[in-house]
Amino acid sequence: EGEGGGEGEGGSRPGVLAGMEPQALPYVEAHLHLFRADSLSDAAAWASTDPFAACGGYGKQSVHEWGMAEAAELRVPRGGGTAFLVHCLDRDGASELRTETRPRHLDWLKASGRVHLAGPLREGGGQPVGTLLLVSGDSAEEVRAWAGEDPYAAAGLFSEVRVSPAPETAVPETAAGEGGTAPLVAW
Repeated sequence: EGEGGGEGEGGSRPGVLAGMEPQALPYVEAHLHLFRADSLSDAAAWASTDPFAACGGYGKQSVHEWGMAEAAELRVPRGGGTAFLVHCLDRDGASELRTETRPRHLDWLKASGRVHLAGPLREGGGQPVGTLLLVSGDSAEEVRAWAGEDPYAAAGLFSEVRVSPAPETAVPETAAGEGGTAPLVAW
């Protein structure tokens, strides 16, 4: 979010193109696509067809496997209100810290009663590299504060934590693309 500065001489605003007015609207920080694929390489191939990625529109792009947890306490049905995605990436070399902290992290998530979907993000070899949560919340700020209380976060596991509203867009399972990929849900 940036407004390009204040009024300059002659009514121009530094950093704003002529005719453009700054808006106090949230910007898109990231795109996250959740979909089913036969393999991580198939998922990467599907992701590479994103027109925004093809023109270099993303600062970085990564593809991970998401292992959704099966515990009923981590699959609380969505009610009314806003859901948020909490996307966390581990700092390098922290796999031992993740293993040590995992029981406290899971207990904390289950006790919260607000988690709709949860699970680790994994690289090709199955090594966890992050966490993805879909949770209920009052605002992004409130969810960000809640996520800061996660035992993983308190232990310093994460290098990045992103919180964003998760408007749901259902994609029919019959909309299989080439290579057997079938997008299920995209946020």
